[in-house]
Amino acid sequence: MRFQNLFLAAVVFSLAFLMNACRPPELEQTVIDYNAGRFENAYEEALKSTQKYPENEEAWFYLGQIQGRKGLIKEMVTSFDKSLAIKPTFTNEIDLSKRNYYGKYFNDAVAAYNSMIKVEDKTSKEGQEKVALVVDNFTKSLYIKNDYLANRLISVSYQFIEDDENALKYLILASEAAPDTAQAWSDLGYYYQRNKDFAKAAEQFKKGFEVDPTHVESYIRYAESLDLADMKDEAIEAYKMAFDKNPTEKAIPFNLGLLYFKKATAIKDDDDTRNSLIKESIAYFEKAHTLDPEIKEIYDLLGSLLLQVGDFDRAKELLEQGVEIFPDSSSIWQNLSFLYAKTGQKVKAEEAFKRSNQLQSQQ
Repeated sequence: MRFQNLFLAAVVFSLAFLMNACRPPELEQTVIDYNAGRFENAYEEALKSTQKYPENEEAWFYLGQIQGRKGLIKEMVTSFDKSLAIKPTFTNEIDLSKRNYYGKYFNDAVAAYNSMIKVEDKTSKEGQEKVALVVDNFTKSLYIKNDYLANRLISVSYQFIEDDENALKYLILASEAAPDTAQAWSDLGYYYQRNKDFAKAAEQFKKGFEVDPTHVESYIRYAESLDLADMKDEAIEAYKMAFDKNPTEKAIPFNLGLLYFKKATAIKDDDDTRNSLIKESIAYFEKAHTLDPEIKEIYDLLGSLLLQVGDFDRAKELLEQGVEIFPDSSSIWQNLSFLYAKTGQKVKAEEAFKRSNQLQSQQ
């Protein structure tokens, strides 16, 4: 039995000796230095090993491990890829290293971001240094795995210091990282909208609801962008589509009413078309008013339209409700005075007109 144990020990020793004996001397020294914590020496030997033995997967693996320790993450990923391309010997070890480094740098970046947003002046030296730290850590995590959130937060960080070129670059990268996510396209749309490139913004919002038909915000922002791009007819159709998706959103019928109102006021020589547009405007303002009776602008716009079409009963109901909710609105009092004048209520008309003038003089 004792002889058998000695024999097995001898076999294990012989195998270990043979494995080590197969290593080139530079690589053997790399492993010795690495295990002893002499990483600078190990790094130099690893570089020699990969240069002299470029088809040795272990040499590339150890070079990647050392580069990871030195924070050279882009180089680490390249070395790991070369190791795996030669032979998948170290697949599990490489996967573990990548996961660990990704978690480290992503978490460090989030911590740096949370610290950065507390700086009041992001364009100050302190602010810019913190932005640089956010970008550096997220970038290292991105070398390992492309990620929507990392790209997005880099973009936001650049926006804080008014670096529009890089802010846009990383929003585009975020949309490429998550092309099936509506929010990624919406983020890009918001950027173009803020920078007044409304046609381009509309393109991005459209992509948002195309990849996710339930993403209501994309429909609304798409319509808004078309409206701001002065594409009125397209905006109307887009708002209608948005309203079908979200019939409780008061801003949609209000904006539709406003668009029809603008189209109607632009027409001078076609009464039938103009009256048809006014009718549409009234209908959508009424819907918005039903959803929220405290939208002040509706009392001004809808009240004026009802007076134009001669619907004095509805105008009276609306405008008297308006001055109850907004007693300090000179414009609502003025429309109410016009209503009273048109319906022969001279005393009330004078009182309402006087009240309107008083409020205007106080402004």
